[in-house]
Amino acid sequence: MPASAFSSSDPDWPIRQAAFQRLAELTRLHGAVLPWEVVTQGFSFRGELLYFATKAQGIFRPRQMRGGALSIKTIVPRQGRFARYDDLASEDGAFFYRFKGEDPENHSNQLLAQALALEAPLIYFYGVDPGMYRPIWPAYVSRFDARTLTCEVVADEALSVEPPGTALHDATADRIRRGYITVQAKKRLHQETFRLHVLHAYEHRCAICRLPRSELLQGAHILPDRDERGVPEVPNGLALCHLHHGAFDADLLGIRPDGHIELSRELREAHDGPTLEHALKSFDGRPLHKPTRRDQWPREQFLEERYTRFLQRVA
Repeated sequence: MPASAFSSSDPDWPIRQAAFQRLAELTRLHGAVLPWEVVTQGFSFRGELLYFATKAQGIFRPRQMRGGALSIKTIVPRQGRFARYDDLASEDGAFFYRFKGEDPENHSNQLLAQALALEAPLIYFYGVDPGMYRPIWPAYVSRFDARTLTCEVVADEALSVEPPGTALHDATADRIRRGYITVQAKKRLHQETFRLHVLHAYEHRCAICRLPRSELLQGAHILPDRDERGVPEVPNGLALCHLHHGAFDADLLGIRPDGHIELSRELREAHDGPTLEHALKSFDGRPLHKPTRRDQWPREQFLEERYTRFLQRVA
């Protein structure tokens, strides 16, 4: 996004710039979803350590800043606990973020109002699992509603590292672009949350080869998410490594309703080196490794439907 799209009235742009640059580095190192321990590393600004967020506050601005909030946070509470004021409900088009308490004039809530007035970009730490956050930045407060005690938050493109300019920008184009980007951000959150839940259920191992490396595992849908029954729940998912996920999606590998693995005739009859022999053909006819909890096992009806598709495509 060009730097000229930012308001030149934001007094904290240099701090925001430093925060965004450091956050980009952290996500490159650790992936799109960050554990809280990484978030708490903070960032450096002119030789001083500043924090992105704090555990106790959902709406946060470091003491070194003078304008609107630097970040907002939504949490997934641990079992037996309740979400604080900073949990969220979202709908198509924007995120809806709840105020702290019931007073819109509360200091924390006014940090949101100031961010709106300044058109200041902030960071949205969206909780996808207890202690795990997907940072979305830049995010903007697009509406402050004192009546419903909520604000609307939208996402935008990656920030320019140049200082903000003073050129006018097209508000209509901004609104359309941010609406589209926000919808895409929600889809990514949807997939990342699904992946975390599936990997937990399968103890962070591939359901076919038992590979125990989370960074090489994906949450595979049995029924695709475009199917109205393809809900992002563990019984509609499998933890698969990149190789087996690719083979499953390409219908080169099927899973029978009884949970046994079946390779396509094309793969069974091929002869082409150790990867094919050991990483694919050796699993033909073997049972799938299932979660410990029976209610998290792959749904038999879903497996049957997906297996039917596999048979049709390899016929």
